[in-house]
Amino acid sequence: MNLPGIKHRLISGFAIAAALFSAFFYLPDAGVPFVLAALAAIISLEFYQMMSAAGVANFSRYGTLGSVLLVFVTWFAGIRDAAAAEGSWDSVVLFLVTIGIFLRQFPQKDNPHPLRTIGGTLFGVLYIGLLWNFLTKLLLFQRPEAVAGIYMPGRWLLLYCVFAAKFTDIGAYVIGCSFGRHKLIPRISPGKSWEGVAGGILVGTGVGAALVWGLRDTFGAFGLTPLRAIPLGVVLSICAITGDLTESLFKRAASVKDSGGVIPGMGGFLDVLDSLLFTFPALYLFLRLAA
Repeated sequence: MNLPGIKHRLISGFAIAAALFSAFFYLPDAGVPFVLAALAAIISLEFYQMMSAAGVANFSRYGTLGSVLLVFVTWFAGIRDAAAAEGSWDSVVLFLVTIGIFLRQFPQKDNPHPLRTIGGTLFGVLYIGLLWNFLTKLLLFQRPEAVAGIYMPGRWLLLYCVFAAKFTDIGAYVIGCSFGRHKLIPRISPGKSWEGVAGGILVGTGVGAALVWGLRDTFGAFGLTPLRAIPLGVVLSICAITGDLTESLFKRAASVKDSGGVIPGMGGFLDVLDSLLFTFPALYLFLRLAA
């Protein structure tokens, strides 16, 4: 097992988690969308850099702007009316961004691959902007019986989602390094194993269920119980692993090791947040449809 690697990952991971939790739990509500938008911009630019490295032309600034607009429009609509965060405003932004990308393409006379440019840009808006924006919706998620006295009870949903996803990452890494024998998908990520997947699901589900049990009064307001947290935790862990594998696929296609180099031992912000891009929508849809 690569113990120094685990040490760097844990230190960096917990430092980022502490910074995010401090921002979302202690910042005034007016400051939260700016943190969300800043992170959306950073991971969007990292993604488009990978696309460029893979030879896929794109309008990175337009795609990044689209992801940022999704956050702001959803947030400020939801502040006025919580139901608006669940409505069609993100569809309006996606429509306008799509039209804008087409208009941006029209003047290009010397681009031999306009379909790649349009497709690559729009894909970034969907992969980063659409999926990341579910965090905005989670933070605005409210019910009449939700935690009294707290304007944004969705902060607790962020806590649960991060615990489930990141402890899945940690469990998969530690158990995979210790006991991994059967490769998962070697052509995408040679280091991942089926044993690591099983360990990640077990650890992520267990930690998530323990958190719900420890704060059962808080999470009960959302319809989350320790019993429900077990099958939900399995789904979230699978989504986290899927998100990690998805970014590994992109990095392999781009022939890069990491999406960036700003975080010691972990790479870029997208390398840290990739597993969450699929868990945010999964938790939100569970709350809307099943809880």
